[in-house]
Amino acid sequence: MNDLHNLLPLAVGMLLSPLPIVAIVAIVLAPRGRACAPVYTAVYTLVAFAATGLGALGAARASASSGPAAQTVSLILAIVLGLGFTVFAIVSWMSRPKTGKPATAPKWLAAIDSVTPLSAAGLGLVMAVTNSKNIPLELKAGALIGEAHLAPLAAVGLCLAVAVVGSLLLVIPALVQLTGTARVISALQALKSQLITHNAAMMTVLFAILAANELAQVIHRLAA
Repeated sequence: MNDLHNLLPLAVGMLLSPLPIVAIVAIVLAPRGRACAPVYTAVYTLVAFAATGLGALGAARASASSGPAAQTVSLILAIVLGLGFTVFAIVSWMSRPKTGKPATAPKWLAAIDSVTPLSAAGLGLVMAVTNSKNIPLELKAGALIGEAHLAPLAAVGLCLAVAVVGSLLLVIPALVQLTGTARVISALQALKSQLITHNAAMMTVLFAILAANELAQVIHRLAA
């Protein structure tokens, strides 16, 4: 069964990542932001593309060699992801700031003002590789693409599309910053502050939605 329609919620889940967005906003506000923002975004997107491609390659090989057993693997993966996202939702909720106490900004944020293209690339790599939400989503998206048995070029294009869509919110602040107006700068600073403050709550909601989506897929597969 072709499940490529499930790529959209996965890409949207990848899209909504508060801390990577905080990083790009901080970068575009830095003195060398215009040079560093594209580097950060490109590296982040390339990692997403690589993870999606890895998932597609693995699923394509498993599907070709295992036949119906690949569907069982896909079902198990959905169950594991659903349980994992549920745990992450609980952990995110438990890590939220206590009432009346401000959220603690990430330590790496203090060094952003002196960011260089090289350090921006490193930050993009770290943000992408350590993203506990996006890596499973990218692998799952890749698995769906691999199981669809598409032509190689189509599969690569679809993997790239998923990675790009999942990184779109990193592109928008960089484009908006090009206007250079005081109002835009103020809005970006406010956005960064709000994302830091509400990061735990947003991640809790996102993980809960992703867990529910995986549960729905498990039920659908079992009922099919």
